Amino acid sequence: MIDDPAQARDGTNGARASRSLRQPPPPPFARAWRRLYEVIYRGIEGFARLLFRPLFRVRRVGAMHALPTSGVLLCPNHQSYLDPALVQLVVRRHLTFVMTNDFYAVPVARAFFELVGAIPVARGRLAFASMRRAAALLRLGRTVVVFPEGRLSLDGSMHRFQRGIGYLARRGRAPVVPVAIDGSMRAWPRGAKWLRRSDVRIAFGTPLAYAGAPSRERDQGFADAVAAEVTRLRASLPRPRP
Repeated sequence: MIDDPAQARDGTNGARASRSLRQPPPPPFARAWRRLYEVIYRGIEGFARLLFRPLFRVRRVGAMHALPTSGVLLCPNHQSYLDPALVQLVVRRHLTFVMTNDFYAVPVARAFFELVGAIPVARGRLAFASMRRAAALLRLGRTVVVFPEGRLSLDGSMHRFQRGIGYLARRGRAPVVPVAIDGSMRAWPRGAKWLRRSDVRIAFGTPLAYAGAPSRERDQGFADAVAAEVTRLRASLPRPRP
């Protein structure tokens, strides 16, 4: 999913990205487009809620700490192509997903993610422009979702979290919430052609703040700390029903 680009370019480019995100589309279409966009987004969210909740028995487990009203970065483990929709089901706010190009290979999926404003990134690496855009959205108070493993798990085990989430946390000036997902791999594993009924459980951890002078080593250490909390949350999830 992500890796840290050249850090020396952060300042001016990040500010330019933030300014560009504040510029609305030319009138008179700006307000009309925004209303239409919200209607479509909520319609898709409602359809997914009706379809996925009974099919996959999606439940949030444990207490969910109140998400900050300012920008926040959600970092789940990644088991299935269904994970973005499943996270949206249990978070009642507009989410912006940072998605690898794997999701854009399917035309229908590409149209969906473009519609909901997802940020596409190159395989295995967060392109610099995408990094700046995600960080700017966090500074503007948005809720951004990143899958730090950068790829789907084939056996349920977690890959090492990539250090780009450290970059996003410090450049976006946003806390990171670890998120554990279990059961989605059984619902739709990689390579499967059909969906299967499954218990899906999702747990949210305590927000974590990036601290210290920025460095590649500290970014990776922060990513490892987020991964450790996700691992702890996964261990606390109840075993799914057969």
